[in-house]
Amino acid sequence: MEAKEFGELVKALFDGTIDNRRYQKLFSYLAGIINRKSKGNLNYQDIKDLTSAFILKLLENKERVSTLLSEPSELRAYISTSARNFLIDFLKKDKSRKFEIAESDMSQEEEEKTPFMDRVAAPEIVRTYELMELKETFKKKVKTENVKYFCYMLDSKRYKCLWGNKSDDAIYKDVSRKRRVVEEFGDELKRLGITRELMLEFTKVVLSETCEKLRLELCKEVE
Repeated sequence: MEAKEFGELVKALFDGTIDNRRYQKLFSYLAGIINRKSKGNLNYQDIKDLTSAFILKLLENKERVSTLLSEPSELRAYISTSARNFLIDFLKKDKSRKFEIAESDMSQEEEEKTPFMDRVAAPEIVRTYELMELKETFKKKVKTENVKYFCYMLDSKRYKCLWGNKSDDAIYKDVSRKRRVVEEFGDELKRLGITRELMLEFTKVVLSETCEKLRLELCKEVE
């Protein structure tokens, strides 16, 4: 992929104007980088999962990455380095994995001959993109201080510790008072046409992970 085209795809991703076909192309390209950086030591599912996580990481840092959009070659070099650092962090977290990470990426000519993700079914790519968009919508629409109310709805017993040492009755009253926050987000999803299946996947994957991070941050003293 030419550096200019890659820059255009990243810009479209950040702007939220990327369509499914172009997203699939970007996903395939980034998956190829992840695969090469891992020197083929990750299986197909690992590559897909890590590529999805890497894209979310790019979105979280889009303010920094956006400064490189006017210099496509520098952008591609930055992404390559970021992918390497991403895999290093992955290995630090998963002690069961041990493999060498490549320093440099292969040439463009070699890259074009080895499209790694051509076997990915389009529906899976679309679902990954939809889930990514839903996560971004949640971050934009729900204030940080209101996330705990979603966690309580997810599992009231597990996440009541987010209120410190408040009584169950006090927590229930607070949640009841803020119930509209959760309902308004649900109304927004209906307006966007989000399917029930995608919402369930979001709850199982993204919301659960978000709530666990919050629990680790706020519930240590309580426990």
